[in-house]
Amino acid sequence: MSAAVDPITLALIRNRLVAGAEQMAVTLWKSSFSTVIREVLDYSTAIFDAEGRMVAQSSQIPFQMMTMSAPMGYLIRTGYDWQPGDVVLLNDPYACEAQHLPDYIVFRPAFSGGELIGFAGAIGHMLDTGGGAAGGYLASATEIYHEGLRIPPSKVIRGGELNEELLRLILLNVREPEKLRGDLTAMWACTSLGEATLHALADEYGPATARAAMAEILDSTERQVRQRLSLIPEGVYRGVDHVDDDGITDDPLRIEATVTRRGDALEVDFAGTSPQPAGPVSATMEMTRSSVMYVAMATIGEDIPKNDAWRRPITVRAPERSLVNAGPPAPVASRVTTCHRIVDAMMQALVQAIPDRVTAGYYGASNICNIGGFDADTGAPWVHFEIEVGGWGARPTSDGLDAYSAHVHNLATTPIEVVESNPRLRVEHYSLLPGTGGAGRFRGGLGLRRDIRVLVDGARLNLLGDHYKFAPLGMLGGSPGVSGRYVLNPDTDDERRLPNKVSNMTMAAGAVISMQTSGGGGYGDPAERDPDLIARDRREGKI
Repeated sequence: MSAAVDPITLALIRNRLVAGAEQMAVTLWKSSFSTVIREVLDYSTAIFDAEGRMVAQSSQIPFQMMTMSAPMGYLIRTGYDWQPGDVVLLNDPYACEAQHLPDYIVFRPAFSGGELIGFAGAIGHMLDTGGGAAGGYLASATEIYHEGLRIPPSKVIRGGELNEELLRLILLNVREPEKLRGDLTAMWACTSLGEATLHALADEYGPATARAAMAEILDSTERQVRQRLSLIPEGVYRGVDHVDDDGITDDPLRIEATVTRRGDALEVDFAGTSPQPAGPVSATMEMTRSSVMYVAMATIGEDIPKNDAWRRPITVRAPERSLVNAGPPAPVASRVTTCHRIVDAMMQALVQAIPDRVTAGYYGASNICNIGGFDADTGAPWVHFEIEVGGWGARPTSDGLDAYSAHVHNLATTPIEVVESNPRLRVEHYSLLPGTGGAGRFRGGLGLRRDIRVLVDGARLNLLGDHYKFAPLGMLGGSPGVSGRYVLNPDTDDERRLPNKVSNMTMAAGAVISMQTSGGGGYGDPAERDPDLIARDRREGKI
């Protein structure tokens, strides 16, 4: 530990940084305009040191927070010109190592006495970013150019002055500009709280002590992670899972994860994974790396701070231009589909080493449903963005949770009242799906069903789902969960099962889209299940 920072001061600074990141998150949530941030909770916030290393993050979306580190690091490596009062905006996964185009990222530098002391960052999923489909999820995309407006690192605020020309250009290219403007304003406003946190620490302890404390937070985390890796026996473990398809062909896509623990380090190698497909399901290398870090944190990381020091003892390798290491011009809007499968493939590997610390396969898909169109009177575009979750995989000591966000997701379902605030839509069914959880000593969680009726002609439907062909896997003798599906006009003579990826399908007034999500896999031999638990499941109508 640096001699400049005693343990009590270090603890105070660490907690102040985490509190600052959490305050940013609450402020962004309260100030946002769109349902994607306000209701779905698709956003994250973090604080970085002067070298661009993430030292504190809010409790939001796991892989989203970690992936802010890559563009931040890119800006540091390329010598970006930071000045007081600047806010930098970006979204491009190839120009600056961001996520996908709907996730806008802003960074604000903090200076003390003219010296750079750190950064505040926020990432938020925008309701629409242009492109070929409302909401930015075009299942038939074969190039990133199909997916919307690409923004390289650009100063949306320069020295405290808003760059109106850049903002007008962005708003001209999206379907609901006022909502995007409101969300962006909330994002750069919340980063001022992170800046204030860094200023307060520098004022109270001095810039040198603040810098030393942030460095020691990272070094301490690295030491703890290296020690905790000893929970995984030395060896090589392999897991495999599949993405249903890429939406262009019906061919399944393989993810193979080889996990090697040697000494105080871990390596995850994705050799054997499918090549980069044409459709929009590939993950960039940084998304893959962040998903790996999440699994490590979830399995062995209790009580260890979650920051960039996790990257030091964990190495991730992947073939270039593969499903898990996409290169341009691959579309990546639905990259989270592959990130979910990375989690499951790693769980399948780690069950061989730490069976008491993993879960069975889970719903593992965003189950995206975007509906959009144009107002009949004004011609103005409108967009509805929907994500549905499903059943958790069962755990070593308990059943999986029913219809609850899991693993890298941490999202919420939009309340019915909010959906119906759009007068063109009506929710007609919302329930758990009995029997969808896989059997086991502990049962997988249940998926859910949600039906939305479209009340106007000409609405366009876009779907991006997965785990509809390959069911969530069971663990150690547990049965798989039941696969999900999209159904048009359910329980009628016109009922029709839809593909799991659909682009711009025109819906007539009165048509219903039913989202029916996957249940989780079971854990352990079903014959070992407690009869009292079986009786309870029957009473509650879950089986």
